[in-house]
Amino acid sequence: MFKAKPGVRVRILAIALVPSLTLLGVGVGTTGYLVSTSRHDEEWASKMLDGIAPVSELVAAIQQERQVTLWIYAGSAPEPGALAAARQRVDSALRQMNPTEDALRALGREDLKDSVGDLNLLEKLLGGQRTAFDAGAVSLNEAYAFYGRLPDMVILGTRMIQDQAPNAESAGKLNLAAEALTAQEALNRANALAASLAGDGGLPDVLAAEYQRLVGYAHSLVENFAKDLSSDQAQGAQRLLQSMAWKRMTGVESALLQRADARRIAAASGLTGSAMQALFATPLPVSTQEWQDAVTEVSTVLTGFWNAHNHRAQTLAIEAAKATRGDAMLAGTAVLLLAAGAIAVALLLADRIIRRLRRLRNRTLALANTGLPEVMRRLRAGETVEPAAEVAVLNFGDDEIGQVADAFGHAHTIAISAAVTEARTRGGVESVVLNIAHRSQVMVHRQLEILDDVEASQEDPALLEVFFRLDHLVTRERRNAENLIILAGGQPGRQWRQPVSLMEVVRSGVGETIDYTRSRITRMPDVAVAGTVVADLLHLLAELIDNAVAFSPPKAPVEIIGTVVGKGVAIEIIDQGVGLPASEKQRLDHMLSTPPDFGVHTLFEDSRLGLFVVARLAARHGIVVRLGESDYGGVRAVVLVPSRLVVAPTQPANPPKPASAQLESVAGPGQPAGPLGPS
Repeated sequence: MFKAKPGVRVRILAIALVPSLTLLGVGVGTTGYLVSTSRHDEEWASKMLDGIAPVSELVAAIQQERQVTLWIYAGSAPEPGALAAARQRVDSALRQMNPTEDALRALGREDLKDSVGDLNLLEKLLGGQRTAFDAGAVSLNEAYAFYGRLPDMVILGTRMIQDQAPNAESAGKLNLAAEALTAQEALNRANALAASLAGDGGLPDVLAAEYQRLVGYAHSLVENFAKDLSSDQAQGAQRLLQSMAWKRMTGVESALLQRADARRIAAASGLTGSAMQALFATPLPVSTQEWQDAVTEVSTVLTGFWNAHNHRAQTLAIEAAKATRGDAMLAGTAVLLLAAGAIAVALLLADRIIRRLRRLRNRTLALANTGLPEVMRRLRAGETVEPAAEVAVLNFGDDEIGQVADAFGHAHTIAISAAVTEARTRGGVESVVLNIAHRSQVMVHRQLEILDDVEASQEDPALLEVFFRLDHLVTRERRNAENLIILAGGQPGRQWRQPVSLMEVVRSGVGETIDYTRSRITRMPDVAVAGTVVADLLHLLAELIDNAVAFSPPKAPVEIIGTVVGKGVAIEIIDQGVGLPASEKQRLDHMLSTPPDFGVHTLFEDSRLGLFVVARLAARHGIVVRLGESDYGGVRAVVLVPSRLVVAPTQPANPPKPASAQLESVAGPGQPAGPLGPS
């Protein structure tokens, strides 16, 4: 389907706007993405910040239940109701974790969703584990492994959050938090296993080695904290290493490690019974209560490290998200302003170009619609036109638009030069044609005068008929000469000063046709035509009647009817020929209403010169000529003579003279026949 092509303005704007709009789209899209991501990160960090306290409480509760449970295994009965209180604390901590779990699920992080799923699974398994423990169906190794899963999950989650940290500082804080929690968990695990070493039962070799590893690992982490001077927890770690609680705890740990080594040595030596018990006769450096208070104090300090670094890391993440959002908004605003500026500049430049193009269009249209037609009018009027004086000055600069303007000016100059040359050539041709036509007209008039004299003196009917035929042929030759004069812009020589009867005008027109015997004047009103229009109307009717006869079957009559109408007198010429195609009829109607400029190319393209003559004569007097379809399928030519050219009937200034006997058959028996002679 055809679609209108975009204009120059649209194309210019497209060249400038497409990159700008693309930049704007990329900028807005990137800004939107960064803003959305920063908001999500901020929400994530806020949720993680809110979850620090519940997670810390859950880890502490699990560590407490693990310690009470493993100490019961070791036979060191805690206070009555300690296990129930520890379990109740864990259950309460799990309930407090539910909002945090829901928030983690809503944030859509797949890796943390898995961790939340593992926590839910652990929560479901906890009840069964407790029941099995109460029934004595769980070993020490199984209980130790089960209670270590949740702290391991928290440490793993901290590591995953560290990988997604928005900046290095936040990641560093999360790394310190993870190490602090690892050290705290190692000390608490070791403390849970220490009850068995402190008692007589001892630990299996695997757990004894695990205790030794945990103690060494926890001590190395804390010592590393104290050595890392770039960390803000270095001073706290140094104070911890110098504290009484740390010394008491390490003293007990050293004693328990010695007992573990002694038990291993005794087992290797085969000692049993009292000999084995002698190895544990040495008491611990401090009481059990002092020892546990020291462990609690150290664990609290390490938990504080974990909470502080975790809190600082999430705070940094929130600040980074806000900064990212602010930067994104600033960048988006800058891109928006840049794109708006580019669009404004593009619109300004495009408007300037369009204004110049419009001025060029208006100037060229003025030259084409006003300047050039005025030059042509002057040429047709016979005025002298110098091409150099008519040069169009189109000053539009030196760029491409200026070059186009210069090209238009050059084309205008060439067009005027060509028009002047053609006008001069045509004027010369018309002068030659007029000269030849006038000479032919003079010769025709002389021939008619000779024939009139011969016809007047001849009495032989046979010779008289021959002379009448010659008279008719010479009359047609006179019309041909007048055709040339009319087409060349001249005025025929025949003129009348007094009105002439319309009947006489029509009959004289019939008399000048090639086969006048086939024309029938059916009806004609009793009116006269002004003398100034008689010659041209007679000529016009003769051309139309001649065409009707020429394009009709050989014996078909041509009917001529005259009627008085509201705007004057309508003369219809009806033939029985083959008619005209619709396109040809439309073209001829246009030519009859708007006579074209007559030239050599017109003569070459259309051989119906009579219609050119008709158009010229009709335009000269305001006579309207229209072609239509007759009732017989031929052509109906309607000639409307306006009322201003029609007068009341009077005696003609020159009554018609008979041309031949055959003319009586044209007008009917008893009617006078012509053509009209010159006045």
